[in-house]
Amino acid sequence: MLPLPPLPEPLPELRQGPSVNGERMLIGGQKLRSSWSWQGSTPGRPQQLWLPLDLLESQLGLRRIEGKLEWFGRRRSLADIPQITLGDEVGLEVAEWLLATGVNLRRNGTVLELTLPSARLQKMRRGKGKTADRLVLDLDAPLLVQRLGDDLHLGLQLNPAQGHTLERLGLRPQLHRHGVVLQGQATRLKTLSLSQPWRLVLDGVKPGTSATARPQTLHSPAIAAWLRRGLVLERRMLKVGVKPLELVRAGGDLPAIGLGLRPLTMAKSQTGLQFLPQLAQPARAVVAVNGGFFNRIVQVPLGALRLNNHWLSGPILNRGVIAWSNSRKLHFGRLRLQQTLWIKNGQRHRIDQLNSGYVQRGLSRYTRDWGPVYRPLSGQEEALLIRDGVVRTVLNNDLLKRGVVLPDQADLLVARGGATLPAKPGDRVRISSGSRSGLDQPQNVLGGGPLLLQNGRIVLNGRAEGFSPDFLALAAPRTVIGQGRGGTWLLTLRGIGRSGSGAGPTLLETALAAKQLGLRDALNLDGGSSTTVVAGGRTVMTGRGGTPRIHNGIGLVPL
Repeated sequence: MLPLPPLPEPLPELRQGPSVNGERMLIGGQKLRSSWSWQGSTPGRPQQLWLPLDLLESQLGLRRIEGKLEWFGRRRSLADIPQITLGDEVGLEVAEWLLATGVNLRRNGTVLELTLPSARLQKMRRGKGKTADRLVLDLDAPLLVQRLGDDLHLGLQLNPAQGHTLERLGLRPQLHRHGVVLQGQATRLKTLSLSQPWRLVLDGVKPGTSATARPQTLHSPAIAAWLRRGLVLERRMLKVGVKPLELVRAGGDLPAIGLGLRPLTMAKSQTGLQFLPQLAQPARAVVAVNGGFFNRIVQVPLGALRLNNHWLSGPILNRGVIAWSNSRKLHFGRLRLQQTLWIKNGQRHRIDQLNSGYVQRGLSRYTRDWGPVYRPLSGQEEALLIRDGVVRTVLNNDLLKRGVVLPDQADLLVARGGATLPAKPGDRVRISSGSRSGLDQPQNVLGGGPLLLQNGRIVLNGRAEGFSPDFLALAAPRTVIGQGRGGTWLLTLRGIGRSGSGAGPTLLETALAAKQLGLRDALNLDGGSSTTVVAGGRTVMTGRGGTPRIHNGIGLVPL
């Protein structure tokens, strides 16, 4: 019997390494609290590393341009990057990208550390003509760009002469152990990173910018007159059960002070994000906090936003809202907007959403308040353009992808998920809209959720408002608006510790804190990394240390 040939060596078995999740981070020497997920057992080289999109932008310097993320010469489409949910954030898988750029990754238990050696500044160049507000920094390596409060932190080494040049440009540089801090520039400067050679571009450098010292106290001179009139603006510690929390509270008897509430919105389109100071400044807001929910990937709103009788974004999922008119009394409740398309032959069809980034199967309606142009928010869509009560045009998916102009006094009715268009060109139609609660009638509406307090009772019911169990169980920084003892109040709460590094409140703990502060009615707004307070034009609290871009806010403005 002939001997059998030896069997080949078995192929190595490919296994995914263990997964470790955490919420504590150290980036460029700064302690931050943000969800992350590390997969793999090799120290310093994870198989996968999932980080929140907001953190990548605010704490590393990645920039979004036309649906792509760019960082030092590398560009990736957001649609092509794997995504997961990390706590209340959108997480992207970026291990290979960070390692290829030179970022050192280290996991010490449940603390994730990201470092990048400081770059040396080789030379600086000012723009000319239309780019006179541009400053190009030539570097010998990539660096970290971090937005913390009002300040822009750069992992950059300067010599004295270079520091004096930045000082003359009004950038107020301050040497730091991990680089240089440009004071007050976090929301003023746009940054763009390039490679071959390494460069960092700063846009928004205004010639002759004042370099006067910035007040460091919460009660800055910019709001001193309002404080004398009775405005309360305070930072204090609060304990709910055994959990200590940091609280910033602003408000009071607004009519007596001479202030009113105003939604803070972008001027021309509801697609895009801005820093809260950029939203607050045009409205002359004395104090502002972030507002309702939004989709950070496609940068569109996810909830009610009504300003001066215009629905910039409609309510979703019967979630909690506040509503008010010139009477200034706030109404708290849950709002479902009921819209119906009536066709002349007697047929009627439900319209699910109005000017909303919330995507589901069915019919959604868009008007000029959404912006000048509509582009699809899902894979396959078709639409009817309605003007003067008549269906004018049917638009297929290819036409929608090119962008459809939204005329004044017109409606675009979009069908998604295989829903059938209910009418054809030439049909006479009308659209009705209303709600059982009547909360769609006041001039201004801002949505969030869940509703926390109503008439002095805790009414927290997140499942009824369409929130997931994971979201409802989170402990995170919170933003709340309420009314009760002493007037109307804007609140932010986060865990005790540097940059809110302690555990934040759950929704129930937030409701208990609001009740403890004497509120009768209270609504949870967007939270987590979106939580922000601006007073007198200065950022005085952020939820997780970074300076976030958000979709909308709410401010105390002069009457």
